[in-house]
Amino acid sequence: MCGINGIIYKKERPSINEIAKMNSAINHRGPDDEGVLAFENILLGHVRLSIQDLSKKGRQPMSFDGNSWIIFNGEIYNFKELRNDLEKTGHNFISNTDTEVILKAYNEWGKESFKRFNGMWSFAILDKLKKKVLICRDRYGVKPCYIANNNNKLIFSSEIKGILASNENYKLDHNKILLSDKSKEKLFTTDFINIDIVQPGCYYEISLIDQSMKKNRWWNGLTNLPNINTNYKILKEEFREKLTQAVKIRLISDRKIATSLSGGIDSSVIFTILNSFDFQNQVDLNPFILNYNGIKTFEAAINLTKSKNKKPSIIEIDENDQLAKLSDLLSSIEITTPFIKQHKLYEGQKKFGFKVSIDGHGADESLGGYPNNLENFALYFQNNLAKVYEAIKSSSSYERLQGSTKNYSPVDNFKKFNINFEDQFLKLNMHKNRYVDQNFIANPTESMFEDLKELKNFNFHFQILYLDATYGHLQWLLNKWDKASMANSVEIRSPFLDWNFFQFCLALPIEYKINKAKNKSILRDTFKDDLTDEINSTTVKQGLESTRINIDKQIKKVIQEAINEENFKNSNIWDGSKAIKDFNNSKSNQETVNEIWHLTRIYLLDRGYKERKERAASSKLISSENFNLLTN
Repeated sequence: MCGINGIIYKKERPSINEIAKMNSAINHRGPDDEGVLAFENILLGHVRLSIQDLSKKGRQPMSFDGNSWIIFNGEIYNFKELRNDLEKTGHNFISNTDTEVILKAYNEWGKESFKRFNGMWSFAILDKLKKKVLICRDRYGVKPCYIANNNNKLIFSSEIKGILASNENYKLDHNKILLSDKSKEKLFTTDFINIDIVQPGCYYEISLIDQSMKKNRWWNGLTNLPNINTNYKILKEEFREKLTQAVKIRLISDRKIATSLSGGIDSSVIFTILNSFDFQNQVDLNPFILNYNGIKTFEAAINLTKSKNKKPSIIEIDENDQLAKLSDLLSSIEITTPFIKQHKLYEGQKKFGFKVSIDGHGADESLGGYPNNLENFALYFQNNLAKVYEAIKSSSSYERLQGSTKNYSPVDNFKKFNINFEDQFLKLNMHKNRYVDQNFIANPTESMFEDLKELKNFNFHFQILYLDATYGHLQWLLNKWDKASMANSVEIRSPFLDWNFFQFCLALPIEYKINKAKNKSILRDTFKDDLTDEINSTTVKQGLESTRINIDKQIKKVIQEAINEENFKNSNIWDGSKAIKDFNNSKSNQETVNEIWHLTRIYLLDRGYKERKERAASSKLISSENFNLLTN
């Protein structure tokens, strides 16, 4: 797990100092090593968190022939199997890294190699002979990558902070800052003018000669769905087998692996599977458990740990202590919502020396685990039931059927409605704010329109889950977890996001996802004998939500200090003077204060970015031994 940076210069001469500053800005992603490559008008930078092959042979940028070079962030869990296949075709290997396997797989099979990878990634491959660069992301966007293209340069990085640390000056886009984080992920954009997100399941080809860029889609979840046997017994066996295998392949590591427990069903199942393996020496099975005010499943997590004869590492959280560091926290996770709990969890793992964690993220997105999933599905089925009853009433045989249908008469009183999944999906969530003038026009991607057209051939529950998984919600989830963990130099591995398992779950019939008054019913039914009665009986959705901050005296002090800073008052994005006047008005209502609090978080996020850019600019230059290294 690492961080990647790249600059393609269109007018200026390449500056090693510029790529060095970018590397410094994302050094938390890879504090173990770094490297830089210069070729004509391109610079590639890399910071390394060493997990596979801890030797210097894993340093990047990496090449095996001096012509093809790679920088890579992620893990390819089946790299040993791919390595065996490549060795049969005549390839020799000098390291035990998955990075080398990616590069040689690409040289052997071209873009078809992406479909062979089981893992998470964003990587860039430079072809010196063809003078082009290819940037690729994994199927679901587990590993991030951002891109900025202007008249001077094309820049890409694992984090927004990397791009902001360059010599270019990027400004907040007043038309986008009030979009919700999920809406920005849906549109593959950011708060900044001209900084966008490399779309998951795609690769971008960029010419070094004329800097032209072409986006291609290599993965389409709609065309990679398995056939499902509707025998529930067989499905549960297959469900267990696929998830167990997804956990097992994620144990490949030259570092000790940690895990965590929330007391919810997802992390409990992963913890149970880990405890069932014979090769437990690769994982420390004493889980990390957060304890904070209001957590409903803390005791359930503790009791499950005891049932497996393990000892928990408990992380106590006082979220109010983090308010003084809010600017740094927000710029760390790169969103305006304070997800303090996630940050503290991996901070705790880092203190114990861990660099890898296997966790339970991603089950809800394929199994309909969120409350709004239940609501949408229930309304949809209610609507269908009403339509059936209306069809019976209009039938010429209604009088004959009347006796058998009288039990359905309450349906006649259902409030009719229709759900148009396209309208629901394309609707963007915009935060109301009277201090910012906005004129935002959404530009959905070509692949999004392709999927919306094809999805008309699928049932409603699949449409909803697929769109959430492909455009917006899942990417938002993965983004916040990636930034929170990598801020502490910890890599997350998520078995529920194994592509074989995830596609299998998406394709499951709805009655196996919501049944017996519980969601994720196939997950619960499959593992009920492995879990405690306490966990089996709970219906609480125990995710690590954002910190719910009440606008009390402490928060008002944070707001007061921020809005009185010159940069806030003189902003060309919002009306700072009006916001200050309204905030100081003792008659200000709660809605007004909430709007100013939202602006304050945007301001603190941007201030945190600028402070990090200054720190990166003052860091030492990259050492000569890490420059243009060719591994022989």
